[in-house]
Amino acid sequence: MLVGGMVLTLVLISTLFGLLYPRPYVAEAIMTARPEDDLGVDEDSEALVQRILNSVDTSDLSREAMRDAGWTAGTEEFNDRLDVEPDENGPGGIRVSFSATTAEEASRAANAYAKSFVERTEELNPQRLAGGTLAADVRITRPATPSGARSTGLLLYETVAAAAGLLLGGVAALILEGRTRRWRGAKDAELTLRAPVLGVIPDYHLEERSEKRVG
Repeated sequence: MLVGGMVLTLVLISTLFGLLYPRPYVAEAIMTARPEDDLGVDEDSEALVQRILNSVDTSDLSREAMRDAGWTAGTEEFNDRLDVEPDENGPGGIRVSFSATTAEEASRAANAYAKSFVERTEELNPQRLAGGTLAADVRITRPATPSGARSTGLLLYETVAAAAGLLLGGVAALILEGRTRRWRGAKDAELTLRAPVLGVIPDYHLEERSEKRVG
């Protein structure tokens, strides 16, 4: 009962916490970059991605993406939820991730920003004729989808709470079990044996030992 009660209590607390403070949905859109065919320069994919990220001015891309995605919470919060970085799972990949309270909102914002990013690279590419340094082809190879943006926060909270309840309840049960094996009086004996105690015989040997130690 102690272990079960501890597990149930912690699971209920974690469920309430997960409902009051839900983990945001995270959607990811993947872009792939490759050099222009007529550039004539060999360049590894990591260097190309880093050059693109350094060349594209993202100061106003958020506003364009906010407008396309219907975001109204403000630019600062939009940028806090946005993350643009190289994709380690594929050569020449750029990952755009966005977190929101719903899967649809997260995927819509991630796709809007990826679309604005691709359009900006297309605008900058012609500048290479005038001394520009971009000259890269960027395309969206995997758009974000609402079905793929699932959150496991609540299940994770409940799993951790159940494990903690088993651990804490088991430790508490062992401590109480150890105490019940040592009777400190007639009351403990009655609770353990579930029978009335008719009399108690004192252990005089313990008293003699304590007197000798004091002497």
